[in-house]
Amino acid sequence: MKILALETSTHACSAALINGNQQDYTSITRFEIAPRRHTQLILPMLDSILNQAELDIKQIDVLAFGRGPGAFTGVRVGTGVIQALSYGADIPVAQISSLSAVAQRFYRAQEFSSQSQINSQINSRSIGKNSKVLVANDARMDEIYFAAYEYSDGFMTLIGEEQVMKPQQLDEFLQQHNILPDEQCTIVGNGWRVYAEQLSEISKQCKTPAFDKDYSIENSAYPYAEDIAFLAFKEIEQENLVAAERVSPVYLRDNIAKKAAKKTVQKAAQKS
Repeated sequence: MKILALETSTHACSAALINGNQQDYTSITRFEIAPRRHTQLILPMLDSILNQAELDIKQIDVLAFGRGPGAFTGVRVGTGVIQALSYGADIPVAQISSLSAVAQRFYRAQEFSSQSQINSQINSRSIGKNSKVLVANDARMDEIYFAAYEYSDGFMTLIGEEQVMKPQQLDEFLQQHNILPDEQCTIVGNGWRVYAEQLSEISKQCKTPAFDKDYSIENSAYPYAEDIAFLAFKEIEQENLVAAERVSPVYLRDNIAKKAAKKTVQKAAQKS
């Protein structure tokens, strides 16, 4: 199985190719922190990966992309590129939550910790059936993008639903979904730092990875295309792939997305 993935929902821009299956695969990746440069970077990244793999786009089995939530422009760029590729080569698409990729990268970090690729105090063996990852990323406007995940058969699986909310609302949300912060929970994402005061009562009950230069509190907020591609295995298994015309980004802030879209239409009308 050849899965080509891209992720542009944050300041990070990345692309990846996975070739194989869930248990045994090789990967080629590109990653760069590049605010406002996604449109310039993503297509060259994809071309570079295909050239290295000596593959044509029509040899790809599945496309995958980070559908958000995240920055409106970044999510829109990723959606447009994946739709164009899907239409052009008639390849089905796996739509992956950008927050789930953040959680999946944490799990991947634990797998590689023994090889010192990403250091952490938490050993991969501690990721058991009761382990949970609480992802909180800064959504600006004094809000966070939040989602909770638990480990299941190699994948970090959503508990409840993704939300954009005020940090002060998180405790109530966790109670509603019967998620009790404790030592079985690990906090990941930059929201825990940006809103440290508001989230302190929750965060002090959970585990915090031992961050280093490769996996810091800042870059733990970045979803990676490699994890987007890996999570596509689950979508393939569950037959959740979609055609290009059914690709749909997730902004969570629908009002902001509508306002931005309206401005785009107005600017286009002014130029015409």
